[in-house]
Amino acid sequence: MSGPSAVERVVARALLWGGLLSVSLMIGGLAVYAAHGQPEARDVVRVLHNRQAGRAVDVFTSLSDVRRALGRRPPDALAIATLGLVCLLATPVAGVALASVSFWRQGDRQYAVIAAAVLTLLLASLALAGGA
Repeated sequence: MSGPSAVERVVARALLWGGLLSVSLMIGGLAVYAAHGQPEARDVVRVLHNRQAGRAVDVFTSLSDVRRALGRRPPDALAIATLGLVCLLATPVAGVALASVSFWRQGDRQYAVIAAAVLTLLLASLALAGGA
């Protein structure tokens, strides 16, 4: 029995490191949030905005909200944890993209096209969901 192919190794590494980065960000963000105790006054704007829109009060509802919260000094701890979730969701997409490129480099055009089609569907669903 032969070992894993080059494509399997590349995808496995991407999934491993993406997962580790995601979990690290989530744990780090939650640890900083727990260390600070109660939310600070700067969160009042987000709470009011979400309450008026009828959404959960203490969540980020878009990537621009997360980017804005990470741009503050110090960064919002929950935004760091949310970035971990975003990375976790992006990890399989990156794996499919790397698989497509790896298949193409190996000369396996059929699987490269299939992986590219799956990647296109993933990106289209993200765009249609309003996350892009």
